[in-house]
Amino acid sequence: MAQERKVRSVMQAAGLFKDGEADTLRSDYIAEEEITIAGKSYTLSKISYLDSKIFTNQMDTILQNQNPLIYDIFAKNAITIFDAVRMANVNSKQGFKGALASGNELDLNLFTPRMFYDPDSVGDLRTTWIRNIAAIGAKYFFADATAAAAVTMGEEEAMVWLALYNPAQNPVLTEIQIVQNTEPFDIQTMDFEYVQETMGDPIVELKEPWTLPPEQSGYIQTYYPVIGTDEARPLGVWIKMAKNQRTLGSP
Repeated sequence: MAQERKVRSVMQAAGLFKDGEADTLRSDYIAEEEITIAGKSYTLSKISYLDSKIFTNQMDTILQNQNPLIYDIFAKNAITIFDAVRMANVNSKQGFKGALASGNELDLNLFTPRMFYDPDSVGDLRTTWIRNIAAIGAKYFFADATAAAAVTMGEEEAMVWLALYNPAQNPVLTEIQIVQNTEPFDIQTMDFEYVQETMGDPIVELKEPWTLPPEQSGYIQTYYPVIGTDEARPLGVWIKMAKNQRTLGSP
């Protein structure tokens, strides 16, 4: 029995997915449009239905082996993620080709620690999401190569943050605050101790998905009211041109 393809269902319902031959879909386009994020207008590029199909099929493929709750979170936010792809495509202009992308063509990857620099060790990549919290207070969740708080997207890249997953037996992270272009968003409570207790899957979704568009900067600050081990890890994607995707030894 074929597995349900949840991203396809969401994209199809929004009119962003068509099935068919590649040659036909390559010349059939989703029109350019404008959207507003955090009070600022962004362009979503014109993009072919072939690229939409590649995006949709790749997302369903990489998510089908995930925890069903994680799959559901990504699937219901598929349009937000595809919008971010189209923002990056305004400058890359080569569309989304997924795992087979090359040059300026776009692909995306689910967040992993080595995509980010370690805020506790200047210039080093994170090797794990697990983090020792030795002092109560606020800390940055990720950093750039120089340990500056904000990470800035290039012209042809974007990030989408959806949720935090925390398998720690005793969670020490209780709050986060997103800051974009120096503008702080509302503080969000991370009540890991009270969610999905019977299923053993402590996942807290952001109140709204956070898209960090091309050429914008942002960071996340976390608060720890007790010392201990933080195991919180984000659920989201980083969209880049193929030539800028990380190699085996780089972020």
